[in-house]
Amino acid sequence: MNAFSNNMTGILEKYSDRSLWYRAAEKYLLRKRYYKDGNQNPRGVNVMESDWDTLIVLDACRYDSFNKYKPDYWPSALPVRSRAANTSTFYLRNFDGDHSDTVVVTANPRTTQLRGGAFHDIIPVFEDDWDEDRGTVMPDVMAERTIEAHEMYPDKRILAHWIQPHYPFVGTSSFETHAFDDDAVFLKIQRGNVDPDEARHAYEECLQTTLPYVEDVVEAVSGKIVVSADHGNAFGESPPGWPLPVYGHPQGVLMNELVTVPWMEVVNGERRTITSGQRTRTEASTDVEERLQDLGYRT
Repeated sequence: MNAFSNNMTGILEKYSDRSLWYRAAEKYLLRKRYYKDGNQNPRGVNVMESDWDTLIVLDACRYDSFNKYKPDYWPSALPVRSRAANTSTFYLRNFDGDHSDTVVVTANPRTTQLRGGAFHDIIPVFEDDWDEDRGTVMPDVMAERTIEAHEMYPDKRILAHWIQPHYPFVGTSSFETHAFDDDAVFLKIQRGNVDPDEARHAYEECLQTTLPYVEDVVEAVSGKIVVSADHGNAFGESPPGWPLPVYGHPQGVLMNELVTVPWMEVVNGERRTITSGQRTRTEASTDVEERLQDLGYRT
């Protein structure tokens, strides 16, 4: 009888975790209802077919937050529709075909999905410049490496994928670094352990910390520069007809907060002359899973 009671207590404790119910609802109900069938979101912009010399992708950057905190002299970003609500699907739905005129500079370990793809080169900044204390690549490092890539490859398009403002939120708040151990901040919100307003504040603080370094790149390189995002981020909003708040960026949920992203264009001097070249493949790091966990992903 004691063993039975202990087992039942364990089961009840496990399933009293609200985040499990949120995740089950997202997986089996929300995604089924709002996921768009087909190989791509037909309303989404194809970033590789768009006109740019340099594309800076800010991970999980909301359209409204970007326009709120961008430098005043930048033009307002246009709202464009991403093809995906998360990074993996963004890669899948944008990077088919030959892109031997493009060099990818990336802080995101998810870029290992692109290994063997048709890019001139992939520079995995997350392998060489990962900040072990903060569990991310810091924005000042990405600014430096993005500018270096322009100097190394003056005749190539440069696509730079930054981590920020994705968790872990860098800045001055208590959310910085490993405040939540290896557990994603949005699971903590779902469990009721973190105030979503406080998380939103830390997210926007992270974006404010990052944008001056993006500004450094925009001022340092020539050509047509676009600043955009792979997807957005939800902080308790709900798609029409859905009764539960959504947090983070669950795969396949094409709600406005997740797929409406900024598209800010600046032309700095003359356009660069872009040429195609031999494709380059880079071996994947053995630390990818650990670094994805630092970013709050379940691997």
